[in-house]
Amino acid sequence: MAFWSAWVEAELGRFVLLLPVAMGAAILGYFSLPAEPPLWLGCVFVAGAGAALAAGWWRLDTRFAALLLLAAALGFCRVQWRTAEMPPLLDSLARGAVVVQGPVQAVDILPNGRRVTLADPVTNGMPQPRDIRIKLSAGDATVLAPGDIVAVRALLFKPDRPAYPGGWDSGRDAFFANLGASGFALGGVTLVRAASGQSFAMRLRGLREAIARNILQTLPIATGSIAVTLLTGFQQNIPPAEHQNFIAAGLAHLLAVAGLHVGIVMGLFFALTRFILSRWERTALHWPVKSIAAAVALLAGIGYAALTGAHLPILRSLAMASLVTLGIAAGRRAISLRGLAIAAMVIMLTTPEAVIGVSFQMSFSAVLALICGYAAARNLFARLHEATGPASRAALHFGGLFYTSLLAGAASMPFAAFQFQQIQPYWIFANLIAVPVTALWVLPLGLAALALMPLHAAALALIPMGWGIAVIVACANAIATWPDAMLRVTPMPAASILLYAAGLAWLCIWRSKVSFLGLGFMALALAVYAGARPPDALVSPDAKLIAVRTEHGFLVLRQKKASNFVLAQWQPVWAGAPFTPVDPASCTQNACQFGAILVVPDAAACSETAAVILSPEPLRDACDGEGQVVIDRFSVWREGAIAVWVQKTGKIRVLSDKDVQGARPWVPAWPDW
Repeated sequence: MAFWSAWVEAELGRFVLLLPVAMGAAILGYFSLPAEPPLWLGCVFVAGAGAALAAGWWRLDTRFAALLLLAAALGFCRVQWRTAEMPPLLDSLARGAVVVQGPVQAVDILPNGRRVTLADPVTNGMPQPRDIRIKLSAGDATVLAPGDIVAVRALLFKPDRPAYPGGWDSGRDAFFANLGASGFALGGVTLVRAASGQSFAMRLRGLREAIARNILQTLPIATGSIAVTLLTGFQQNIPPAEHQNFIAAGLAHLLAVAGLHVGIVMGLFFALTRFILSRWERTALHWPVKSIAAAVALLAGIGYAALTGAHLPILRSLAMASLVTLGIAAGRRAISLRGLAIAAMVIMLTTPEAVIGVSFQMSFSAVLALICGYAAARNLFARLHEATGPASRAALHFGGLFYTSLLAGAASMPFAAFQFQQIQPYWIFANLIAVPVTALWVLPLGLAALALMPLHAAALALIPMGWGIAVIVACANAIATWPDAMLRVTPMPAASILLYAAGLAWLCIWRSKVSFLGLGFMALALAVYAGARPPDALVSPDAKLIAVRTEHGFLVLRQKKASNFVLAQWQPVWAGAPFTPVDPASCTQNACQFGAILVVPDAAACSETAAVILSPEPLRDACDGEGQVVIDRFSVWREGAIAVWVQKTGKIRVLSDKDVQGARPWVPAWPDW
């Protein structure tokens, strides 16, 4: 009891940081459900938590427990309503070409053409509840602007099911992005009616596209595409090879306009405003110069966020920046864990689906680690700041960059491994070069270019900006060629990443030594990950790809028109090991036996000795022997992609995409027979 009292006293003010943890846990719990809960459940949950708070208000412990319950209830209820307010999935799309008509919501510039997003589209005369995205023909030069009503003949496709059970769910991402289908044009686009009036959002989108065109007319695609990303948020025109090099070098965060970028922009405006106002004695002595500079910086951050698309990472940064501005104006500590907690809860209550996204996970983990890491090393850096020599200051600067990259990268890397099944071991070296160049060279010149564009003199800043970008591109290209620059890792179990997230939060929230228990959670996460065993066989959602793990490697049987994308998604399942096509000569009567697994072309090749029978064709129950597991074309049609494990004891474990996804609003209906 004495220990408990001492711990509570030592951690006063920290317990409130558990509120966003409870809210996020409830949102994750919602997404893990196998079926959609009734909409009233969340409301009852909130009402019950509110009643518990009122009943236990007079005791500190019961009040805090009720607050945790209320935070969880609000998160669960909000994500339920967020799902309910989204339009339903497209029930069906006509096979073959369709005529799509609708107002242009966005025009994206790609390396090899353009792509339009149509809002409130009509396909073959039938209104659709969701947006449709169409890649235009490469030679189509029709001038388009947001708000124009166009018509185009196209082939459309709904989002694919995951390539393997637990794999990337593009359908869920499209559901919350209000995207119903995508495809490509079969001819030129027809301008039905030019935009007569545009909303502010449409005009802003048109401005961003005009800036992108101006940049690409001045700079080559290799550097101009990066400049477009930094100044407008558009990433679609970055050449794929260059984009991949940024990922391999650990510099992908430079292409995702987020906290680093808005921090640089706001820092520049803060320093410039404070410098200007401090030049006059009257303003320096009688005006609240620091508060004015903070307000100007916040306005600049808001403008930059709007110009770059106001995506989640930059909105999170703006939420933090608003708290920093208020802290400066009030004379309080500007950056704190409480500010991060408030920003997290704001994001979760506005866009709760962000919790399962890589942007939310990586950005918040990085900022959490930075705040706590610098708080832990505060005394050390204070002593180092006393150094006055140029060499000492330079060493301190690069040491700070190294420490910053180490904290942010180490904290967010497990989430990248969970989402992308890859890690970049050289991220620190790349960031030591790229971040200072971006902060001191590229972005300042980019802001100058924006200011010069109305005067048609943007090239004066864009060209030297391109030189700085060329340095970053050269750095990324060089590091991407280093040995093992991008390591493929096997998919991480959900339990493992949840344990890691819990450990990171526990380690950073508490002040006392009990915080080191978080390292135990992280160690347990690593143990769970190490104990996870990849499947012995995978069958794609259309059964045109079947991969089997054997003692000689990984073999794949591929049918005509099999998806290369699915095969690429399968690569990390076995840590990036290469797939070898099955040699037909090694099979008997076209039936290939791999231990307990038999792959057959039809029912005639079935065997009663195999524990598992796989086939790309319908077997129509012809191979169902006693104790045998049979997976054919109908199996994946009914249940999606399927994974199979053969235990040493001979026990067979089967996991389907239907088992993982269940019946949720973003999951296309499963066949009922």
